[in-house]
Amino acid sequence: MGELQKTNDKTKMNKKFIIILLAFVAVASQAQNNNYTIHGNFSKVAEVLSKQGVSFDSITIVNPATIEVVARQNIQNGMFTINGTVEKPFFAQLNIWASSEANGERKRNNSRIPIIIEPGIIEFDGNHPIPVISGTPLNDVLSEAVSKRDNLDYGEILNNLVLTHKDDVTAIPLLLMLDDNITDPKILLNTICQFDKGIQHHPLVIRVKEKAETLLTRLDVGDMFMDFTVEYNGKQQHLSDYVGCGKYVLVDFWASWCGPCRNEIPNLIATYNKYKGKDFCVLGVATWDEPEKTLSAIKELGIPYPQILNAQKKETDIYGIDGIPEIILFAPDGTILARGLRGEEIDKKLTKIFENHQ
Repeated sequence: MGELQKTNDKTKMNKKFIIILLAFVAVASQAQNNNYTIHGNFSKVAEVLSKQGVSFDSITIVNPATIEVVARQNIQNGMFTINGTVEKPFFAQLNIWASSEANGERKRNNSRIPIIIEPGIIEFDGNHPIPVISGTPLNDVLSEAVSKRDNLDYGEILNNLVLTHKDDVTAIPLLLMLDDNITDPKILLNTICQFDKGIQHHPLVIRVKEKAETLLTRLDVGDMFMDFTVEYNGKQQHLSDYVGCGKYVLVDFWASWCGPCRNEIPNLIATYNKYKGKDFCVLGVATWDEPEKTLSAIKELGIPYPQILNAQKKETDIYGIDGIPEIILFAPDGTILARGLRGEEIDKKLTKIFENHQ
């Protein structure tokens, strides 16, 4: 009996060991299935930029939903490898950090590239005008979307693609791309309402939705202007000091830190000089900026037309502005004639107006 008991005990122990071993193998297998590796290569770009004093030092993966840095790796000669595990795919930003010298000062900035962190081997090829990320199912979808950007019906292609992936995280970057390529907020809202509830609650999706809702209700062509008052240095300025006073007024909402805003300034100065003898004026509304920095930029850029300083979110909310520059043309009575003007569109619009007045 004693020997039989020992045999039974030994058998039980062996079975228990096998169960533990199988459980360990299952956990290890699951962990292996959740592994991801990102191979990055932009060595050609790095070599070219190094001759211009730009050096790439590190790369981070940031989850924009939580603003959490989930991985960090050094860059060597424009190449990197990042390894990790992921429980379920999520949308992230690949931030490539670089340093450069300007006016004797060393500055650090980064490029943000959308990526889906998912199990598998992800290939990042940055040796193209637009980087390509591929190798895993969801990143291949993003790569496909980018490859079709030159199609005339790109907005429609994106909308169909985002609806195909409305229940997975690829919908988030595809929606951001769609937002950049269509002008009808109704399409965006209709698309978002078809998303999986979890995707709808992502902070970036909420931001696009709020922007679209704002665009639907904002003042637009044919609407009468709404006044606002801005205070700076103990003095008040009103939009109605300029708009609705019998002149055509081109209003530029801008900021000193905004590159596209600064790029538009020379065109606005030329427009001001061309039409200033007529019933016309240009007005700058410096927004989301510190007045001292605005004044410095006005001097640096040689801006000759008047400015309203220190406008902030309240003023831009009135006109549904979520990005600058936003250039709006008002009629002499204060009616909005056009908005979202840029570059040559401004002169074409004004030429047509003043030719008709001759």
